Amino acid sequence: MSQKATRSGTAEPVDPSAKQVAAYLRAHPDFLLRHPNLFAIMEAPVRDFPDADPDGGDVVDLQHAMVGRLRTELVRNAKQHSDLIDAGRSNQRSQARIHATVLRLLSARSLDHLLELMTTDLVGLLDIDAVALCLETGTVAPATSHGIRILPSGTIDKVLASDRAVTLRDNIQGDRRIFGEAAGLVRSDALLRLVVREGGPAALLALGSRDVRRFHPGQGSELLAFLAHVMEHSICTWLDLPR
Repeated sequence: MSQKATRSGTAEPVDPSAKQVAAYLRAHPDFLLRHPNLFAIMEAPVRDFPDADPDGGDVVDLQHAMVGRLRTELVRNAKQHSDLIDAGRSNQRSQARIHATVLRLLSARSLDHLLELMTTDLVGLLDIDAVALCLETGTVAPATSHGIRILPSGTIDKVLASDRAVTLRDNIQGDRRIFGEAAGLVRSDALLRLVVREGGPAALLALGSRDVRRFHPGQGSELLAFLAHVMEHSICTWLDLPR
């Protein structure tokens, strides 16, 4: 792109002429090889077939069709590449958040401190809006039960499939039994089954978000399962239970 001087002395960009573009391409015949993404936006010429039989039907220009297909594939590949980069960045952010959360939980000095960290720090560390530790009837809760919700027996199996450690749900209305007063904020959640004691009452760590797609069934759950295991270990440690 050339430039021309204006009365004020500043240079104003001027688009190159068609002859200049053609001359540049002749001087650099490998230009399109080095910039194949341009094929996705360039229009290929449609060829005329003057010798075609007018009674023989239309003649299909296969070259034009092939170029069109290649252009479509280039656009699709570019989108897939961009989606992979976005997914990788999102996974890195999630991994960093889980690691920071685990380190914070491991710094607990007592069970009450662990529950305090869970109810005050996890919201910010995991970028969510609600968190709750749910225990079913029959569980002996600590003296300070801030952050703990006691549920009727069988409730956790109703909301969390018995064969799954983590259940992810999107586009939902928050369950008041689980999130209490914060249920109105919850539009997606992650439910993590906790096995505090073999054969003991069920337990659940619930994470809720106002973003309807913050948690969804197609999302990977390995990091959340890791967080659940760390939570189990921490609770067992402070209750002095065998692991």
